[in-house]
Amino acid sequence: MNRRNTRAFAFGILVSVSIIGSFYFSTKKDSAGELTIENAKALLTDGEYIVLTKEQYQVMEKAGIEATKQAEPPQQTPAAQKTDEIIPSLKLEIVSGMVSHDIAALLEREKIIDDGDHFETYLEENGYNKRIQLGTFDLKPDMSYKQIAKIITKS
Repeated sequence: MNRRNTRAFAFGILVSVSIIGSFYFSTKKDSAGELTIENAKALLTDGEYIVLTKEQYQVMEKAGIEATKQAEPPQQTPAAQKTDEIIPSLKLEIVSGMVSHDIAALLEREKIIDDGDHFETYLEENGYNKRIQLGTFDLKPDMSYKQIAKIITKS
């Protein structure tokens, strides 16, 4: 590249920047971009949100705390206590070579989950099937798919 080409290239950049700059500074700033309290409130009420002042929020928060304090803690009935005691658990041992299909079938056979195919699909859709770890895990029938997946992937 010689001097003449370099100067022509530099002149082209200068002209381009000048044109873009003149349009940028000559255009009128859009006033719709300014956000005022009134505009924000109108936008929120249009979106079906409730706008509260700080004082209103604090009053509602105090009322909620007092209501929580006044509520009595739930008492367990003897029947509920018995069901807590008789929930069976399973010590699932995952060994090398087991895939998500094998694990789902085993959990279904042991009545930890209701549908092995659905659990296997859940593992695949959420990427847990690639992160299953080897080891022994304690599982219970009242666990959700997410809880079981987090336990067997150690995440």
